[in-house]
Amino acid sequence: MPTIDSFFLTDPGQKRANNEDCVGANEPTDSRQLKQSGRLYVVADGLGGHQMGEKASKYAVDTLLDLYYEAPEIPPEKRLRDIIQQVNQNLIATARRELGSGEKMATTVVAAVLRENTVQIANVGDSRAYLIRDNEIHQVSRDHSFVGELIRSGTITEEEAQQSRYRNRLTRSLGGGDVNVEVDVTPPITLRPGDILILCTDGLTLYASSRDLLAYASRGSAQSIVERLVRFANVHGGSDNITVAVVKYGSKSALPAMPSWKIIAAAGAGALILFLLAFFGLRFAGRLATSTATPTLTASPLPILTLTPEPTLTATLSPTETSLPLEITASPTPVETMVDCQYTVQSDEIAGRIVEMFGTDFSHLFRQDGTQDDFAIINLGEILILNDISNDACVNGGGESISPTTIP
Repeated sequence: MPTIDSFFLTDPGQKRANNEDCVGANEPTDSRQLKQSGRLYVVADGLGGHQMGEKASKYAVDTLLDLYYEAPEIPPEKRLRDIIQQVNQNLIATARRELGSGEKMATTVVAAVLRENTVQIANVGDSRAYLIRDNEIHQVSRDHSFVGELIRSGTITEEEAQQSRYRNRLTRSLGGGDVNVEVDVTPPITLRPGDILILCTDGLTLYASSRDLLAYASRGSAQSIVERLVRFANVHGGSDNITVAVVKYGSKSALPAMPSWKIIAAAGAGALILFLLAFFGLRFAGRLATSTATPTLTASPLPILTLTPEPTLTATLSPTETSLPLEITASPTPVETMVDCQYTVQSDEIAGRIVEMFGTDFSHLFRQDGTQDDFAIINLGEILILNDISNDACVNGGGESISPTTIP
């Protein structure tokens, strides 16, 4: 099974005195328990404005982590649904018993079970689960909120929802009053090496779009991704508590380099020579057999020919390609002009959108002093350098080319 790299963090943000978010995980080391129940990750957001929101989120996380592993014979989907519904009923009962009339003890919850090579997501509320695969991001959970319904109906966009004054109005929550609250649980999703799972509260998604999440989760360990996303939310306002959990499922294996046409041609010539030698050798042996006693012929195995690909040539397949046709042509290799590109940061820009605008990635982005410090903070008027990109990409992105080089 691929290795699992996970990390989680909760932060009060810039405006709140207390933290009503909660996060936890259970990653068993026992192989039998792993096979039966898998790894469990839980994020909850105690609802602001309700008394005891902090206790509600902690109760949801602790109860899931405690009860889930007590019944391994029950399918994970049913376990998740039953426990979350039980948490909901207990929160409602506690509020009725201990709080004033009409007051609630409520929270959202999103949980992920990684079992063998699959993941299942359960959620109530607007805390989210995302899956990143092949440089694309997918929201796996479904927001139970007023603006979430508007997005699904096509009435508003994700960007408009982030600015809506109704963005915090939930249609479902634990402890919200519905004793038979419906819990969304996905069917098992097959994971692939290189997949990244993100669980988070709306303290992050209030500021970060799907495109931002994809850009900031594209590199580094689970810990570095989590810390980068929390910092991003704080830099852009941090008006709510921020909680992020990231799980990286293995790593995508690199494709082997394709051999160059020179090596292929040499290999073909070698094989042809071996064939001719074997052919004429057998004919010569046949002539000898007519004038002498018939010898015992023992066929020697052909030597094994190993092709060693050139280390500087690699091939990348798009997700829809299943093979790469080989073409040999005598036309010269086209020459593309590559440059270092200077760009001045405009207002309200983030580094993820800048590298996307220039059609590159963070490995090509530098500050003017040549460093690659964390780009969660960039300032208006700051000069950034995008190295080794095409001149056309530089011009089209609004940059100015410097120190051009010619790369065949």
